[in-house]
Amino acid sequence: MNVKSLIALFAFAGFAASCSNSDFDEPGIHPIDGRAEIQIAFSGTGESQEYTRAIASESENKIEQLHIYLFAAAAQTGPFYYLETWTEGTDYDPANPGTTNFKIQDTGTSKKGILYPNELKGLPWIKLLCVANNGTAPKFYDEAGTQTLGTLTKVTTNADGTIAAAGTTEAEFKAAFTEANADATLIETPLLMTGEGITKISGVSKVDISLKRVMSRFDIVNDKAKTNLTIQDIYMVQGRKSAPLWGAPLTPVDAGDLTTDPHLAKYANVDFDQIPGANTGETASAFYTYPNLATDQSYLVIKGTYKSPATGKQEPVEYHVDVARTPDGAPKAEFIKLLANNRYKLRISDVTSSNIMGTFEVVDWTSGGGIIVKPGNDSPVFVAAEAFTGTNAPTELTALNTDASPYNYEVTGTDGTGSFTIEIGATGKVRAEKDAVQTRVEDVVTPQSWLVISEPAFEERDGVWYTKFDISYTDAVGVSPVAVHFINEAASYDPALWTTVNFYGQKNVPVFAAAATGTGSKGNTVNVDDVKAPAATIFKLKNSYVLFDVTCVEGITVGTTTAGYKAEEIAVNGFVHTYKVSVSDESAAANGTIVFQNAGDTSKETTLTLTVAEPKMTFEKSTDTNNAATWDEGSSMLKIDLDALGEGTCDFKINAPAGVSIASLACPWVKITETAEWNDTDKFATYTIAKATSITGTGDVTLNFVNGLTETGKDINAPGLDVKLHKEAGKPSLEAGTTVASWSTFNKGLDKDFSNAAAATITMYKVADSQITVKMTCGEAAAFETATGLTIEKMGATDEYTVKVSDASQLSGATTVVTAKNSGDETRTATLTITWKDPAITVELTDAASGNVTESIEDGKTIYTVDVDAISTTPFVFTVTAPGGANVGFTTAMANQFLTANAGNAGGDTVAAGTAAVYTLELSDGSKTDDITLVFTNVVTGGGDKTVILRNKNKSAAP
Repeated sequence: MNVKSLIALFAFAGFAASCSNSDFDEPGIHPIDGRAEIQIAFSGTGESQEYTRAIASESENKIEQLHIYLFAAAAQTGPFYYLETWTEGTDYDPANPGTTNFKIQDTGTSKKGILYPNELKGLPWIKLLCVANNGTAPKFYDEAGTQTLGTLTKVTTNADGTIAAAGTTEAEFKAAFTEANADATLIETPLLMTGEGITKISGVSKVDISLKRVMSRFDIVNDKAKTNLTIQDIYMVQGRKSAPLWGAPLTPVDAGDLTTDPHLAKYANVDFDQIPGANTGETASAFYTYPNLATDQSYLVIKGTYKSPATGKQEPVEYHVDVARTPDGAPKAEFIKLLANNRYKLRISDVTSSNIMGTFEVVDWTSGGGIIVKPGNDSPVFVAAEAFTGTNAPTELTALNTDASPYNYEVTGTDGTGSFTIEIGATGKVRAEKDAVQTRVEDVVTPQSWLVISEPAFEERDGVWYTKFDISYTDAVGVSPVAVHFINEAASYDPALWTTVNFYGQKNVPVFAAAATGTGSKGNTVNVDDVKAPAATIFKLKNSYVLFDVTCVEGITVGTTTAGYKAEEIAVNGFVHTYKVSVSDESAAANGTIVFQNAGDTSKETTLTLTVAEPKMTFEKSTDTNNAATWDEGSSMLKIDLDALGEGTCDFKINAPAGVSIASLACPWVKITETAEWNDTDKFATYTIAKATSITGTGDVTLNFVNGLTETGKDINAPGLDVKLHKEAGKPSLEAGTTVASWSTFNKGLDKDFSNAAAATITMYKVADSQITVKMTCGEAAAFETATGLTIEKMGATDEYTVKVSDASQLSGATTVVTAKNSGDETRTATLTITWKDPAITVELTDAASGNVTESIEDGKTIYTVDVDAISTTPFVFTVTAPGGANVGFTTAMANQFLTANAGNAGGDTVAAGTAAVYTLELSDGSKTDDITLVFTNVVTGGGDKTVILRNKNKSAAP
C-alpha cells in the first residue's frame, strides 16, 4: 500500500470516526471539581447493526438493574483495587459527588451512560466491571453457595499516591458465583450478564463494553411429523448449581457418585409442549443452564409419547441423552463442556420406542443474529514491507505473519537482545499499549518487561500522521510474547479499530515449575531448583503421579519416555502447560527419564529425571524389656507371651513412607495404644502393648494398618500392612529353689543366675547325689524333660523340683541342659544350663628347688622325692587345690621329720574351697628317712581324697 492510498483511506476513516464519536449526547453539566468523564456504550453482544431474523430474543437482550464496579490501578496491568460502585438510576448530581448514580439512555438493545469517577492520586487506570440483571441490591456467592462480598472495601492512597490500604482486590471480586440454583427453579429472563472495560482517566474517555450472559441456552429441533416423537417434558441432570460471573474455574466433581456431588443438581422440568410451536421444528430458548465441565457428564431427560409405526398408538417414552459429541475419527462420544453465552442446539433426527438419535450443535447466540460492522480503515495502518524499511530496517526480527493484524514477529538478536524502530500511519496521533498474547480468553498473563517501547515521535506528512516508536528487547529467550496495540487516538474507545503486532521471544527449552495445583499424589516430591533439569521422586504405585507447570510458548511435545510411565497434558493456561506424570505400569517402573521438547524446535528439550520409591510399610519391634514378644517376618505375626509381658509393656513401630492409619486397635487380651503419631521427620508411628485388665478371649487378632499413600478417589492403592497378634502358650519360668535343706551343702555357694527366667544357669559339683532345687512355674501345665545322669522330681505340692546327680559317669559334657516344656505347646520352653564342677583335689609341684625334687605317681598317690643333700638351703613348693575345700593333718604329720615348713609357708591343716594352698618346705634333718604322708580329705562327699607322700631320696637309694 502506497502513501497516496493511505491518505485517501485516512480521509474516509476520519469521516467514519467522527460519526462514531457523535453517538453520545452532550453530557451537560460537568462536576464542579473538574473531575474526569467516562462515556460508556453497552450492548448485549457488541454488534452495531441488527437484522430482521433475530437469534436472541428481546428478553434475552434485556439490560436492567445495571451496576458498575470501578477498580483502580497505578498501571494498565494492575493490580486493581475496588474504588466505588455506580448504580443505574437518577441523573448524576454534581452538587453531591458522593452519590454515584447515573442515568442511562436506551437505544434498542444498547445502553449508554456517563460516569464521573472519584479518582485517587496515583491510580489513573480504571477497570469497569459491569453486572446487569442481578437485582437492585446484587448479591454474590462462592461456589459452595455461601454469600460473599457483603461489603466491598475501598482502596485508599497516601498523599504521594502510594497505596495506603488495598481494600477489595479485583481477583477477590472476580471469584464470585451466582446464587446456587435449587432443583425446582428454572433460569429465566432477564439473564444475568457481565462485562468489563478499561480506560485511563484523561479528560474524556470512551469505553465500549460488551455484556455477555453467564449461562448457556438450549434450542430443540424436533418435528413430530418426521420423528413420531412428541416431547412433553425435558430437563437436565447433573447440571451445575451456579455459574462464575467472571469465568472463575469450576471445581471438578468427585470421580465417585456424580448423583450426590454437591456441585451438581437436577434442573427443574420444562413443560416443553406448552411452548408455542413446540414439536413442529426448531424451538428456540427451550431452557437455560449454567456452564459445566465435561467431567460432569450432564445429560438431558426427554419424556413424551412416541407414535408406534406398527400400531399407530402413542406410547409413553423416556430417553436419556448425553450432552456429548463424537469427534471425527473418534471411537466413541465425548461429553461436551458447556460454555457461558453459547447456544446449543439438539437436532433430533430419528426416534424409535427405545432409542433417540440426534446431534448437538454449538451455534452463535447474538442479539441481532448478525455481524459486527465497523469502519476498518479507522485503524492505524501497518504494512510490514513499509514499516520496516530504510536505515531502520531491523536485522533482529523474523516475520511469522505479515498479512493482517495481528502481525507476528520473532526477535532474533544475539542472546535475545536487540532493538528496532517501527513507524505507524493514521488519521491522528497513535499511542502504543502493551498487552499479553493470550491463547484463551480466561488466561490472565502480565505483559512481560522484556520488551520496552520508547515515547513516540510524531510527524504529519500530507495530512497523514506518522508515529515512530523505538523498541528494544533484552533476554528475550523463552519469554511470554507481547502484544503491542497501536491505537488511533480518534478511535481509542473501540478495540476493533486497533492494529496489533505480536512480538515473540526466541525459542527455549521447556521450563519447569511446581504445579500451582499441587505436587501430585501423596508422598511424591518434585525438585525444580534447576528449572531446566527437573527431578521427581515417585512411589512405585499404579496411577501414582506428580504435577508440573511447564512453560513453553510454542507448545510441548513429549519425547522419549522410560517404560512404566506416561506424561499427559491436563491443563493449559496461556503458555503454561500443566503435565501429569504418572506410573502406568508399576511392574515396569524404575529410575528413568522423560524428555519434554519445544514443539516449535524439538532440538530444544528438557529431561525430567524420575527416581522410584518403594511404597511398602514395615514392622519393627523396638522396646521389649521382658522379652515378651517375637516378630515372625514370614507370617507377619507378632507372638506375645502374656506371662512374660506381665505388668510390663512392649513397643513396636510401623514404618510408613507417607503416613499410617488404622480403623481399630482392639484386642481382647492386650491393650494397644498409639504412643507416637506418624510424622514426616521420623516416618513411623509407635504403638505400645500392655496386658489387658480383663481378658475375654485369646484368639488371634489381625491389625490392618492402612498405607498413607492410598488415595481411593484416584485409584492409587498402596500396600498396607497386616500384623497378626498371636498369644503364645505360656513359657515355663525358672527360679532358684528356696528349700535350702534339699541342697547339697557343697553346692550352696556355687554360681547361679536366674535373671532370665527362660534361660537360667547354675553350677553343680559333678558327683553322685550332688543336688540342687529349682522352682518352675507356668500359666499352663508344664514338665521337665528327663536328662541323662540326673533325677528330677517334684517336691510334693510345691512348684519346686530337686535336680540330683544319679549317675555322674553319664554326665560326659562340661554342661547339661535341663528343659522345661509347656505340655500343650512343646515349643514353649525354659532351660536350666548346669555347668559341672569337678570336686577332685589336685596337687602340683610348682617349684622343684632347681630340679632337686622329682614327682611320681604310685597307686594314685603323688610322691615327691627330695634330694636332701642338695636342698639344704633351697626350699621347694607344691600347691593343693580342692574345689570344695579339704582337711589335712599337716602340722602333726610334719612334726620331727626330715622336712619342715619354711618360714614363708602358707599351707596349713585346711585347704579353702576353690583356693590353692601353697606349701613351702625346707630341709630339717637329712638323716631322717621316714616318709611323710599327707592325706587331703575332700570336704565334698564322694569327691575323692588325695594323698601326698614326701620321701627322702636317701631312703629310696638304700640297699
